[in-house]
Amino acid sequence: MAIAMKVTVSPERISLGPGETADVELTVQNASQVVEHFAAHVVGLPSNDLFRCEPDVVKLRPKEVGTLRMQISVPERGGMIAGPYILGLVVKSPYSQEVSRCEELPLDVRPAPVLTMNVQPEVANGGKVGNYVINLANEGNMPMAVTLTGTDPENRVGFKFAPRELRLEPGMVAGSQVTVNSDQPLTGSEKHRSATLRAHAGETVVEKPVSFVQRPKIRGGWMKFGALAAGLAVLGGATVGGALLLRDIKADNAAATAAQVQPQAQQQVPQPPQQQNPPAQTQPPAPPNQSSGPAQPPPSQPAAPPPPAQSGAPQPVAVTDNIDFEQDLSGQAVTRDGPIAANHYADRGLNLVALADRGPIQCKNATQVALRVNRANPNSTNPLAGAGVYVTSGIPTEIRECNIVPIRMQFDKPLTAVNVYFTGLQGTRYTATMNFLDGTSQAVQGTATKIGEKVAIPFQVPQGKQPIKDVIFSLSPDVQPDIGGRTNILLKGVGFTRIP
Repeated sequence: MAIAMKVTVSPERISLGPGETADVELTVQNASQVVEHFAAHVVGLPSNDLFRCEPDVVKLRPKEVGTLRMQISVPERGGMIAGPYILGLVVKSPYSQEVSRCEELPLDVRPAPVLTMNVQPEVANGGKVGNYVINLANEGNMPMAVTLTGTDPENRVGFKFAPRELRLEPGMVAGSQVTVNSDQPLTGSEKHRSATLRAHAGETVVEKPVSFVQRPKIRGGWMKFGALAAGLAVLGGATVGGALLLRDIKADNAAATAAQVQPQAQQQVPQPPQQQNPPAQTQPPAPPNQSSGPAQPPPSQPAAPPPPAQSGAPQPVAVTDNIDFEQDLSGQAVTRDGPIAANHYADRGLNLVALADRGPIQCKNATQVALRVNRANPNSTNPLAGAGVYVTSGIPTEIRECNIVPIRMQFDKPLTAVNVYFTGLQGTRYTATMNFLDGTSQAVQGTATKIGEKVAIPFQVPQGKQPIKDVIFSLSPDVQPDIGGRTNILLKGVGFTRIP
């Protein structure tokens, strides 16, 4: 079959950075013997929205030449990692499927490293030691090997990172636990130390200033320290004086005894024996008058038991609305797995969104929110057996995979209080990030006690603080995601109080 067209491309190669656009011209000659229509599109871009062609269709008579002008773009974030690509420029007739031709266009996507860092809290309080959490996000288009360091202007603060080095693929989020230490002041006022935390990735460096507020070992300053020292001196003096007084009393008693014994030794006349009376029955001492104080129970009565120890788990705050994920919308118990829409709980003021861009690169398709059921089974090897019913994230085609992607809880009105309920394997740490209306955020951590046991992360908005816009529930930054299931997202419910 004769070639129906001839196509040339100009330029022959393009190079683009994220968010950039290149103009490409396709010169088309109708090599057939009939009038033809020609249109063009691009193969190899992550979205058809990344190219445009004008005109949409060009009409050419036999041997006639026309031009199709294209604009080809690279997405600003995500979709195309830095490196070489081959795009296919397809020119075809919209009316005759056999009239088609594809020309290759090499595309070089230039590296554009973008690293963001968030530190919580900005001010750490402690004695000798303070703690921070660093959240890092690779928002560029190339892998990054990140190293964490810390400095302080006085060179009096030590830094420990766990981990210190991280490798972030494009779109990946990870974290590190930071422990700082410095000599704690003995007394006086609080010591404010300034420091800077830095993340290095080649020539890319981001940093955040932080503060470490150290409380003194002895509160109240030198006045209190002096008073304490004086008190110790008085106590020491009283102890020594008491010892000397006791010594003198013992000496006087010994002398008096000797004076009484000496005349008796000189008297030789025997005395008739005296009849010994039996000792009188010893009466128990009368109880002291206790009218000025509370009555004590008689010795025969057992002491009242001590109050039960309070659990170390945080207690939920008071809220007006509660959504239990273990129950369906009709109030019945959930009995089977299944995906749910983001607006499944919209009538109750809640939307749920899986944040696949904040999970590992291998879970970039985990955009589904689902209800899962894991009943207790002593013969099961599943580490989550006994978790019960919970909400998690997953891949739409297989909700049992990638249940580690964070979930955003969006509310129809701002909140003044919230309880996030979860479960997990004992010791697994989770974080609920409170995002406020003014754009600030605060991360609150919780630790799972045992699988199936519900734990609360409570938060009450302080007076004068902006209300909560939404909450993101995720693994804590220092927890390595385990696709095998040991660190899954297991949301059991949420309670909240909305602004009227």
